[in-house]
Amino acid sequence: MGWALSPAAGEWLRRITRWVLAVFVVEELVRVSIQDNLVAFLRARWLELTLAVLATGELFGHGPFLAWIGGLLPDVQARTITLFYLAGTQLTVIALIGLRALRGNRLLASRKLTPGQLFMGSFVALILVGMLLLKTPQATVQPLAWVDALFLSTSAVCVTGLSTVDITEVLSVQGRFILLALIQVGGLGVVTFTYFFAHFMAGGMGMRMQLQLKDFFSEERLGQIGTVLGVVVSSTLAIEALGAIAIHHALQGTGVADGELAFFSIFHSVSAFCNAGFSTLPAGLADARVHLHAPFLVTIMLLITLGGIGFPVMKNLGEVAVNRLSRTIHRRHVVRVRVTTHTKLVLLVSGVLLGGGTLLFWLLEPKPMGAGEAWLTALFNSVTARTAGFNTVSMSSLVPASLVAMMFLMYVGGSPSSTAGGVKTTTVGVAILGLRRLVQGRADMEFGGRRIEQNVVTRALIILLLSLMWCTMVVGALAALYPKFSPMDLAFETVSALSTVGLSCGVVTDLGAPGKLLLVLTMFVGRVGLLTCVMAFAREESTQPYRLPESNLIVG
Repeated sequence: MGWALSPAAGEWLRRITRWVLAVFVVEELVRVSIQDNLVAFLRARWLELTLAVLATGELFGHGPFLAWIGGLLPDVQARTITLFYLAGTQLTVIALIGLRALRGNRLLASRKLTPGQLFMGSFVALILVGMLLLKTPQATVQPLAWVDALFLSTSAVCVTGLSTVDITEVLSVQGRFILLALIQVGGLGVVTFTYFFAHFMAGGMGMRMQLQLKDFFSEERLGQIGTVLGVVVSSTLAIEALGAIAIHHALQGTGVADGELAFFSIFHSVSAFCNAGFSTLPAGLADARVHLHAPFLVTIMLLITLGGIGFPVMKNLGEVAVNRLSRTIHRRHVVRVRVTTHTKLVLLVSGVLLGGGTLLFWLLEPKPMGAGEAWLTALFNSVTARTAGFNTVSMSSLVPASLVAMMFLMYVGGSPSSTAGGVKTTTVGVAILGLRRLVQGRADMEFGGRRIEQNVVTRALIILLLSLMWCTMVVGALAALYPKFSPMDLAFETVSALSTVGLSCGVVTDLGAPGKLLLVLTMFVGRVGLLTCVMAFAREESTQPYRLPESNLIVG
């Protein structure tokens, strides 16, 4: 897919592909034929068997199948349908084969990696693969420098949205598909996808894999890891599919992305839910055709909010809703599922930031438009600053006070275990609760009828300290390298990169290679987490048979 091939070479590769798929299908048929308990096998391997059926369809009915899809979606080009079909079958088979190879590799199996090291390593690997894919000849229509390919790949994998090039002019259709794939995998996390394939398609997960995934999803019940994994991936794809349908319906007849509205809808739905902020429109969502299009913008805001609120919150609210429905329908005693303290704090802080940000932008910004349009723009700015990165107005047109408010919202970001970045709503919430405890003179920190442990408070304060230190160092380094730029603009770009937002004042495109590489590193540590980076290489705690005497320090 990366290079233009001669007809003979293309036919040769197609034959090899058919043989690989044929071997895969035959393997599944043999597995089915030797099973004693066929029903249990079908339940356990339904996803892999479905893939075998799709592969069989590609072997014997490739042309008719694509023609049928083309009849259902007449506004979608045949090349787009082919690329999606290949991604759904052949790339999945490749992922399955790769997983089996990794599981049989004794060298990798003997490596004792911490969850933090595994998390960081997976993102580094995906960024490098994305950079190589973006450098293939057919991915671009204009030359793309290595540093720009690295920057764009990092921005997509870290769901930031910053770009040193205009993707609408530089990337081909194939390059945009690569960018879409990097956003999707980066938004959910390489580890999530790897474990999903391992659990549903490669024979299940071992105890060690389940323990690592337990830390990633903050799941207390080890036996529910597989269920949580399936819910996370399936709910993500379902929400993105519904978002794409809503966008497609809202923009029909508007002239936006003529001939490619289906891909446009899918791209923007994934980009919004993953809080990436990439757009295939030259001016982004500031395009005159969509910047005040209420149905489209409302859909984008809903996707941003769902992606940034965090899977634990969505899971808890879903369980509460199902529990209340069961109690209402069955009218019998059912154990009540309560809204967790985490969910309460996330919703409270998110609501305050969303409402406060909307009011602040509406008060600070001039209003050349109508009252309804002014409120819509203020609301969108408040939502998108929570690490989404879309913009309906130019950041350089905002007044300085609005830029400061935008930086604060970007710094806070979304919620834990979500596709959003920032220091997270719960971190800021815990810090404020600590201040309230100090003012009220209480011994314990309390919220929602529960006591919050001291180690949570310590963790929150360390995250705030590390993030402020990193921002200070990066802004100082950029100011030293590029003294011609305004410190406010450099600070805005730094906070945007660290919080994986993607909003820009236009400075990033004029930075040299050192500045771009510095922002690449900032986007990476912002997506992985500064505390994760530190803890990944920290020594294991050693137990001392003694404790030193206490001493008093004067602070403040």
